[in-house]
Amino acid sequence: MTTPPRFWTRPWSIAAAIVVLTFGFRLINVRDLPNDHYMHLAWAQQLLFGELPGRDFVDPGMPLTYALSALVQTISSGPFSEAVVCCLMLALAAAATFLVISDLTGSIGAGLAGAVVEVALYPRLYSYPKILVPAVALLLIQRYVRCACRVRLVLMAIWTAVAVLLRHDLGVYAAAGCGAALVWVHWENRAELARAVGGYAATVIVVMMPYVVFVQWTEGLTEHFHEAVEFARGEAHQRFLAPPPFPFLADPAGFGAWSADDSAVLLFYVAHLAAVVALVLLVKSRSRRPAIAAALAMLVLYLVVVLRHPIVSRIQDVAALLAIVGVWAVVESRRHGVAAFVIASAIGAVSIASIWQLGSLTERLRDTRVADGLGTMTRTIEGVKDTGTEWPWERFWPAGELPEAVRYLNACTSPDDAVLLTWAAPEYYFFAKRRFGAGHALFLPPDAFATPHDQDRMLARMRGQRLPIVLINETRRKEFADTYGEVDRYLQQEYVAAGHFSIREGSEVTIAVRRDLKPARVYGAERWPCGFDSRAASKTASIMLEGSATPFPAMSNAVP
Repeated sequence: MTTPPRFWTRPWSIAAAIVVLTFGFRLINVRDLPNDHYMHLAWAQQLLFGELPGRDFVDPGMPLTYALSALVQTISSGPFSEAVVCCLMLALAAAATFLVISDLTGSIGAGLAGAVVEVALYPRLYSYPKILVPAVALLLIQRYVRCACRVRLVLMAIWTAVAVLLRHDLGVYAAAGCGAALVWVHWENRAELARAVGGYAATVIVVMMPYVVFVQWTEGLTEHFHEAVEFARGEAHQRFLAPPPFPFLADPAGFGAWSADDSAVLLFYVAHLAAVVALVLLVKSRSRRPAIAAALAMLVLYLVVVLRHPIVSRIQDVAALLAIVGVWAVVESRRHGVAAFVIASAIGAVSIASIWQLGSLTERLRDTRVADGLGTMTRTIEGVKDTGTEWPWERFWPAGELPEAVRYLNACTSPDDAVLLTWAAPEYYFFAKRRFGAGHALFLPPDAFATPHDQDRMLARMRGQRLPIVLINETRRKEFADTYGEVDRYLQQEYVAAGHFSIREGSEVTIAVRRDLKPARVYGAERWPCGFDSRAASKTASIMLEGSATPFPAMSNAVP
């Protein structure tokens, strides 16, 4: 009589436990969301205001990501619900990573180690597509390797299309991995290879066709491609032109000055080393490993394109692929002698120590308050939930205290109004619960969307919107004006300064109000103009209450 496998020896049961534990660990450690996360929430909110990507605002190339966020916001508004979904996605990714590694190595222990490495790297919540896409793609590839049937090929293609919609470049990486696996599996039979690749490509095209038609209808494929290029240009300055140095080398204290930045740099080199070692082992391995070939193809693309400055917050983006390729390389090295295994294990141990420091795991494990019991843990999550579901969600403001300007925008504009900020602070839109103007959740000077064509589109959108208030960062205004000269001239012509405030990082911000809108009242001790109607008003500062306005041309660029 055959004894049924116990719970802890059944991979899918263990994967389910990993989902629960990872979700709980990430959720109980949620305190706020970083600034960049509010780009996604600003785009999601724009959808909820009834605006369409491409037609009404610039599509960043991740429609499914912010559409999912928008769906969640309809169920429960606020940043807490967004955090819950992101934690769940990262938990699913960890489970998929466990299953992939367990299958590759034949070891549940190795699979658990890989999942722990991925979770310990502590990827940012909004980076979940970068973690989830390769892990699930490799899981589907492994299923196809076992049975090269049409249904499993279609599943690979559907997931590739999902990856495109989550973030366009992720679709390219998933396709590279799937393509490498198909070539590896069918190389000896070219007819089967052609059928498999053709069927995979055709399915991707069919699944993507509705989205392609939508893009063509809203803005056109050419404009969509142009916007994708502009977004890439906006991040070009973050690419590595040379390998990053270890910060501790420039400190007189030497190794005593080792920091999280140094740990991140070390992992940067470990990730590149893992790719090289995996390639060598793959070539020398007697057994065919399509999934590792696919993982290696995706890892190389991640290292070239995804991994960029600042390394201390970007190395986590390769968490899934680093865990899969790295753990497999350590296990596979046993086949090549004791020395190879000892060296690989030593590198793995150093990497784990760096991951522990980089992820601040000692503090994060303490913050779970497991030792205090389930009741304390539940109350911790409830406290975060309360502050993340009841507006204005003060605890979730990404840095410092919630600015009074957020409450001002919410109180003194209507839900039909748009507002505009001239610097990258998309959290203002989300927390004020207002749509962003000009079609841009954030501006990316000096490189992106600076062409006359792009500025014409910004101005056309602004003229078609009711946009009573613009917040102008005076400290950074010269960079904005040099990049978006036409937009800056429009602001000078159509808006008048009505107040000022400082933000946490030291910049001075001007509150500018449309000259042809008349305020009905004032807001707060600073007497900022509030409640605007469309009655004809003077084109001078005299429209503002009690002479509080400063003529727009007087706003200076001389703020240090």
